[in-house]
Amino acid sequence: MSAIVVVFLCSLHNNISNIYCIRGDASNFAIWENINFMVIGCIGGLIGAVFNAANENLTLWRMKRVNFSKKRRVVEVVLVSILVSTVSFVMPLLWNRCTDKPTDMQDWSNQEINLVDALVQFQCEDGQYNEVASLVFTDADTAIKQLFHFREVGIDDTSTFSSAALFLFFIPYISLATIVYGIAVPSGLFVPSLLSGAAFGRLCGHLLHKLDHTSGTFADSGTYALMGAAAVLGGMARMTISLTVILLEATGDMQYVLPLMLTLMCARFTGNVFNEGLYDIHIKLKGIPFLEPEVPSIAEKYEIVASQVMSSDVKCLRPIERAGVVYDLLRSCSHGTFPIVDSDSTGTLYGTATRDMLCTLLQRKAYGSPNILNAEDEAGLSLGPKRVSPLVQWDTLERVYPRYPTVDDVDMRSADRNCLLDLRPYANTAPYTINETASIQRSYRLFRTLGLRTLCVVNHTNQVVGIITRKDLLPDALSDSLLRGRNAHSENNNIGEFT
Repeated sequence: MSAIVVVFLCSLHNNISNIYCIRGDASNFAIWENINFMVIGCIGGLIGAVFNAANENLTLWRMKRVNFSKKRRVVEVVLVSILVSTVSFVMPLLWNRCTDKPTDMQDWSNQEINLVDALVQFQCEDGQYNEVASLVFTDADTAIKQLFHFREVGIDDTSTFSSAALFLFFIPYISLATIVYGIAVPSGLFVPSLLSGAAFGRLCGHLLHKLDHTSGTFADSGTYALMGAAAVLGGMARMTISLTVILLEATGDMQYVLPLMLTLMCARFTGNVFNEGLYDIHIKLKGIPFLEPEVPSIAEKYEIVASQVMSSDVKCLRPIERAGVVYDLLRSCSHGTFPIVDSDSTGTLYGTATRDMLCTLLQRKAYGSPNILNAEDEAGLSLGPKRVSPLVQWDTLERVYPRYPTVDDVDMRSADRNCLLDLRPYANTAPYTINETASIQRSYRLFRTLGLRTLCVVNHTNQVVGIITRKDLLPDALSDSLLRGRNAHSENNNIGEFT
């Protein structure tokens, strides 16, 4: 906060007395232009909200019509590739005007001269370039540098990219980015958002210079391109501090701290009026149980405990189990972790076993003969410390990571179903647990800080009474659990009154 105050005072002092206060150079913008940057941030938030809404609807359509079939996903990739290639080639063709390259570059830096050399000639004579082709046919990082660094201060009407060219590039490019994000190929969103935002910001700066009749009142269009990139990216991702640090490190100039923060804050607040950030939207669409840093307010308001949220229908295994029982259990449910209970001590928690480990043991047929047990051992399936199945080394179990076998890869013959599978050498005998009377805030913090996927709920005698997963801690799931508890309490009261 103190750094922001220092930059603010430094900029103010710079604009009033024209004394250099940042890196020995004058500030690139006037302090009152922060209002312009805030307006650009609001417009960028609107653009980001439209982008997110369009991509969300398109993703829902893909989930219903495309994603369930690999062939359709491949066809979609081919069609989208053809569309992007066609549009990218047609846009420079529609721009049939050639622009002379800058010649008076004595005071230009080497980077600016190299960017001039990167301009694309595309159907133009020597010494000329196609403005749209220079943005489309170059690498994205080169195009961003061109939008950021090419000079246009409005004093001598020097313009490398005109308003029409920027508009012709911005609309199709961000529309294609909306379509491409979500197809079955790795497609980034950070750089396209920066590039489209830079084009939008430079367009705003160029229009301001035109309105000012090129008298140099406003900052150069490169500064507005930077703010436009921040606005569109912030409107899409809804990040503030992290994007400020990233863009500040990219520019390497502390004078942009205040305008970047104001632009990103306006973009975030404006976009949040309409929808969430794109990453949050896709997390929910894919059903990923992402836990926010803060505990849901409903948990603190109603003082929910673990017993109200847990799943009481727990699928448990014994330390020594029949191979057929394990196989049928894996077939009947999709749980990722199974508690192991000690049958000799009335269901005391012994440990946990993961689904990947169980499938690997079954695939490798790591079980012993069923004839080892006598009549007394048959009831509890326990032989004390004696191991009843061959031991599989840990490096062998983890060698196939991350492509563990599934239950479909297991060939379970009828003769193997009664064989014994000793889970004791592979069990996690020190799993994280929580008492059934513990608050849900404590469970939430355990999941967040330890990165848990499941949490065993035990009673005061260490017997397993339920399991909590990440999905059980989402706000909607907590609301459903609270509603079920109220309904059950109401039914019990009605039964008591009837009797």
